[in-house]
Amino acid sequence: MKTLYEHIQIDEENPFKISIFNKVKFNYPFHYHPGEYEITLTLGCEGYRIIGDRLEDFGDCDLALIGPGLPHGWNTYHPIHSKKAKVIVIQFNQHFFSLLLEKPFMASIKRMLELSHRGIVFHGKTRQKAMDLILEMKDRQEIKEYLAILHLLYFLSLSEEYIIQCAASYTYRGNSEEKSTFDKVYKYILEHYTLPIKIKEVASLAHLSESAFSHYFKKRTLKSFSDFITELRIAHACRLMQTTEKNISEIAFESGFNNLSNFNRLFKKIKGCRPGQWKKKLTQATNK
Repeated sequence: MKTLYEHIQIDEENPFKISIFNKVKFNYPFHYHPGEYEITLTLGCEGYRIIGDRLEDFGDCDLALIGPGLPHGWNTYHPIHSKKAKVIVIQFNQHFFSLLLEKPFMASIKRMLELSHRGIVFHGKTRQKAMDLILEMKDRQEIKEYLAILHLLYFLSLSEEYIIQCAASYTYRGNSEEKSTFDKVYKYILEHYTLPIKIKEVASLAHLSESAFSHYFKKRTLKSFSDFITELRIAHACRLMQTTEKNISEIAFESGFNNLSNFNRLFKKIKGCRPGQWKKKLTQATNK
């Protein structure tokens, strides 16, 4: 999977941008922008997102804060409420609040923006209140939008209802040799994880022995190579159950598992139930 560079038309004269996409389908490829923060609110649809090294499903209301240079991508595939399905993206330059961030009263926002380089997903009452604040920004005058973004960031920075997406060791530096190596490895994995994939062939991309690569990979992702592949395959299987009528055996093999019992065991380990039970719950939820 190619990591695309996105150039955002933001400068000192126009330091932020608010975009609204009234779409049931919102498919944005894996990309990064080196100089901008991004807040993405997804409403009325389901799909999956990739932030750094983490691939995860999301539901009706999803709110994420992405720091500069962190690769990310969204793919929606299941409208829950097609009439209210929309995506609101707020992007602002990393120097937007640079002078203010040195003030003591901005300490919580400064800390949150530092954490956003690993990606932050908010949940609970925080997400609901933030959604209301974002929806109220529409059609405001520029100075009021500026203050509204500051208010939103301050509110989010006080919350404890969030999940950091990437390990502290995960970094994505646009021009460094280290980034180039891991990007090559990550791209290869995302293009081949549904196929038989051996650690030896991936290690060769990084010019490392298998044992050295295992250490390198776990240091970067806090997961073993096999666990990382398994999580990608299980996430892929869930998407197939949500978007196709294929049976469990077909889904298992198309997701990269060559043994159905192994698929059932690993699925239960990660999702807490067997594939058939998960699909039944999904059917019941979507038919309500």
